Amino acid sequence: MTYLGYDVLVIDYNRMGSFEDRLDRKGVLLDGGTGKRTPDEQSPAPASERPFIWTAFGRSAIAELRDFLDARVGCAVPFWIPTLQRDLSLAEDVDKDDSIVSVNWVRYVEQMYGTTGARRHLALWRLGDISALDCYMVTDANDPGDKVTESLTIDPVAVRDYPMTETVISFLRLCRLEEDRVEISYPSGNVAEAVIPVRDLPMEAPA
Repeated sequence: MTYLGYDVLVIDYNRMGSFEDRLDRKGVLLDGGTGKRTPDEQSPAPASERPFIWTAFGRSAIAELRDFLDARVGCAVPFWIPTLQRDLSLAEDVDKDDSIVSVNWVRYVEQMYGTTGARRHLALWRLGDISALDCYMVTDANDPGDKVTESLTIDPVAVRDYPMTETVISFLRLCRLEEDRVEISYPSGNVAEAVIPVRDLPMEAPA
């Protein structure tokens, strides 16, 4: 599937071991030599790097893995990947054709909506059915100040019902491969596996 012109990688990747995120942020240390030193961040958002393990079983799944990597042209072609974790949680059910989504308060408006597109793209899916993942852009966000809920305006409108207790909301990350070369190993004749490090592109995600 594609979203806003980029491929979306929708796989239930292999979660062996713990996740390790690396955050890089460009900045300088301002030092006049006689007073207080002050760090100056030159980028409004950090570019995180996280590897994931793609294990493919069978010839068709192996071909899918190889085709996806070939289509990246090394680090050249970006793609979307959902975090596949509960980054936000619904405060009430969402009905088909709704444009407003109520989520539990997490300071989304204050700390995430911001000036970049890095956290304006969401993947909604029913727990246990990642194949029915839908992509949305947050076009407006409101915090009423009650520290209970926040409301998000999504585009397009909801394409299906999303029950509060069964729906996962994950951030969609616009990424590129961290390295031009990704090595594929073959533990057996019918299994292929690759450790794929990806880098967030927070300043390039559509806002």
